Amino acid sequence: MLPATEKSQLKRGRPSQGEQVESKKPRRSQRRSPSHDRSTALKQGQGQLPSPVTNKLSTSPDDYKENTTTPPTVPSEPSHAAFIRSPPRPGAGGLSSPPFDTQPTQEGSQIRPPKTRPYAVEDEDGEGVWGYLVPLTGRSGDTLVLRRRSACPVPPSKVGKTSGKERVPRKTYEKQEEEYEQEKQERGVNAGGYLIGRHPECDRQINSLTVSNRHCLLFSENKGGDAIAILEDLSGNGTFVNDTIVGRNKRRELHEGDEIAVLDAARYVFRYPINRDTNGFQQQYTMQEHLGKGHFASVYLCVEKSSGIRYAVKKFEKSSGPGEKSKMEGLQQEIAVLMGVSHPTLLCLKDTFDEDDGIYLVLELAAEGELFNWIVMKKRLTETEARKVFVQLFQGVKYLHERNIVHRDIKPENILLTDKELNIKLADFGLAKIIGEESFTTTLCGTPSYVAPEILESGNHRRYTRAVDVWSLGVVLYICLCGFPPFSDELYSNDNPYTLSQQIKTGRFDYPSPYWDDVGDPALDLIDRMLTVDVDSRITIDECLEHPWLTQDHINPADSTDGLTGAIANLDFSKRKVHRERTLLSSINDIRISRVIESQDGQPPLKVFEKNPSQQGTKSKGAVKETTPAANRAPDEFIQMGGKGDQQLYDTVDGSRYPADPSAATVSD
Repeated sequence: MLPATEKSQLKRGRPSQGEQVESKKPRRSQRRSPSHDRSTALKQGQGQLPSPVTNKLSTSPDDYKENTTTPPTVPSEPSHAAFIRSPPRPGAGGLSSPPFDTQPTQEGSQIRPPKTRPYAVEDEDGEGVWGYLVPLTGRSGDTLVLRRRSACPVPPSKVGKTSGKERVPRKTYEKQEEEYEQEKQERGVNAGGYLIGRHPECDRQINSLTVSNRHCLLFSENKGGDAIAILEDLSGNGTFVNDTIVGRNKRRELHEGDEIAVLDAARYVFRYPINRDTNGFQQQYTMQEHLGKGHFASVYLCVEKSSGIRYAVKKFEKSSGPGEKSKMEGLQQEIAVLMGVSHPTLLCLKDTFDEDDGIYLVLELAAEGELFNWIVMKKRLTETEARKVFVQLFQGVKYLHERNIVHRDIKPENILLTDKELNIKLADFGLAKIIGEESFTTTLCGTPSYVAPEILESGNHRRYTRAVDVWSLGVVLYICLCGFPPFSDELYSNDNPYTLSQQIKTGRFDYPSPYWDDVGDPALDLIDRMLTVDVDSRITIDECLEHPWLTQDHINPADSTDGLTGAIANLDFSKRKVHRERTLLSSINDIRISRVIESQDGQPPLKVFEKNPSQQGTKSKGAVKETTPAANRAPDEFIQMGGKGDQQLYDTVDGSRYPADPSAATVSD
């Protein structure tokens, strides 16, 4: 966890109540002539610094530098950003209290909530209250009571409900998403955390154009036996705690009496309940079998004691080292993303615990494992199976993109199956990022075979948007339908001298025979449009949901929808003509079901998979390319236009040129 108090490069913020602030010794010049020094500082522009630079109204990407809120020392010209200030505090002096509220009293060194709290609920423990957001201004709304709420698992809905066989109208899947959003706003839970912003799904909606759609997120974590509150800044122009900006994609642990400002549109004071005690992980869950291990965490099966429901728990070991900070930042980002979303196709986060021996993330359980395992064990998916999977994936990614979240690491290993009916959950948001509503990001990240070409650009030119997820989905769809990736180092040869990176940057791929012979043209057209190097020409996630391969709607020659008909008509069939041997994922990976964990209360059995038990990473050291139909053909038979196992056209009595034993074939004059 980050420390409770963060230093800002912008200005020195007010500390949380109860924090000890070390007084600095004044400089000799200040002791000698304070009045002269103050006037000199004002002349030199060294007084209160302006608030962070924002690109809210900027349309030029060159003006934006990621992960910094430091304004230029001497602005060359005035900008909109320079006029954004930390919101003024109401009243003439000090921290003002909300109506009927008083400042907390100090008992020893611990700050406790005020005893007079007309906004508090009577049974805080029974209702799971972990905080209150008390308004300081009349336009900030009523007190928001922050309760633990069950956002996991997400209730079933119409989203993704398809067999992959039926033909549907073009807008069907988009309408499913709209109906789900409406249903969730009326009866569901928008997210595990509480959202503040301009969007209708926010728990506290602020109708101001300066406020972001999803401005900030508040959620609770369990830390050292206490329920602590976390504020995550999702905005581009600032959420302030005690007049100090938090910063986009950064978090702040809240203390009793902290003042939260959403620009100048709303201001609140945060209050904890009277009793903050909570149980640790071991008191709420029973740890059971070890399920697997990743780069940074081990995954276990656990059971919630109060309900008996099974979950997966990722345990991150605490350590020190050069990579620890990066690991923790990724973990905190994953928690923030999962706490701010709720969708049937996204893996949901049940609870988090920060304890002495590690950090625990309690997650929804996917009983059938990774999509990668399914592909390896079946070699490939049928078009019907792939269609069912991708209706769900497209809807889930559409949900993320509408909330300015880019996943950045979509691959078969991060797509989990909950049952044999191919219902999926998109998982692993460790690289996910919340970007601006009209913004981009520049970090080089992802899995090499799945990254978009714009991510591989050099640092000075690397700018990419949500479109990178569409590219990754295109690679996954290609793999699902044939069993191997479109870009690979194995394709490098004298005739094709292109490395993996060069193949991706130039979009060099094809559909070799015989692997693609029985896949329809609409599927190839969709993949072509998803794996388009030019970002502006690449198909969007909304257009994917309307594509004829997904809807199986008849292609109307008169339909001019964004050139879709023309694209299929002009499909480059030369990509099909190439005959090339490729290595299937199933030939270099050995996936086995090591055991099945049954449940006593009707929950589906959990399959535990073992990957490559004999070798680490490959089925065998001497893995060879897939055998082709002509691989075992005898040269003599080939010369005589026959083939091993071919049906004889004449019997030997009539003088057939094919001997009964193919191995006895000889070359005749």
